[in-house]
Amino acid sequence: MSKLKKFGTMGTVGALVTGGFFLGTSPAANAATCRAGTATPTNSLSGSVLISTSFENNSLRPFVPTTAGTGTATVSNSRVRSGLCSIKLHATADAGSMANMALNLSTGTKRVNADAWVNITAAGVAGNNVPYVRFFSGSTRVADVYRYNDTGQLWLRVTNPNGTFTYTRLKSSSIPLGTWHRIQMEVTASGSSSAVRVWFDGVLAYSSAVTLRATSLSKVQFGAEHFRQKGDQYIDDVVIKKVS
Repeated sequence: MSKLKKFGTMGTVGALVTGGFFLGTSPAANAATCRAGTATPTNSLSGSVLISTSFENNSLRPFVPTTAGTGTATVSNSRVRSGLCSIKLHATADAGSMANMALNLSTGTKRVNADAWVNITAAGVAGNNVPYVRFFSGSTRVADVYRYNDTGQLWLRVTNPNGTFTYTRLKSSSIPLGTWHRIQMEVTASGSSSAVRVWFDGVLAYSSAVTLRATSLSKVQFGAEHFRQKGDQYIDDVVIKKVS
């Protein structure tokens, strides 16, 4: 059985082990050489900034990484959009492998947008995908954008109130592996009055009213929450905003 590890900020040095979870500071966070003091990214999307980071503080904070098995979430110098550092998420097809990082949102948050540069360098198995960004309400993934492994195309998936999914192809051509792309996505969770907007490389790819069961959002996530969802990706220059 693999051990699921959640790394977060803690007020004490060391680690707390409870119920099979490992909680602490990621030991790999100090492996990279970053450029402290680098200006943080900005954008023109509306809202109050929850986070703006290029990870030049050599830390994933305030994102909370979750890894298991052969999955890793680390600060890296290997591929960057700006500065010297980015985050690498690595998951394999091995049983129990998982890697993601999430920003938890305050209770009652209804509308949030996320802006990030993502470089997917390794795809996964056929019929699966590598996510760009995902929005959750509780344990339910309400909307996400991903690169489909079979074709390399960009897709939007929205979870309907009955648990089924609505899929929309956002880009018909294949997105080359190893290339940086800017994903911007805004989700409004308000039941039958919900909405989703997606921009890819600065171009509006989707804007529509949708119907969700959710009336609030709980987190924004990079990487997959499923075991064995193989894929490697680098994430840089992230801005997440809450819209009143």
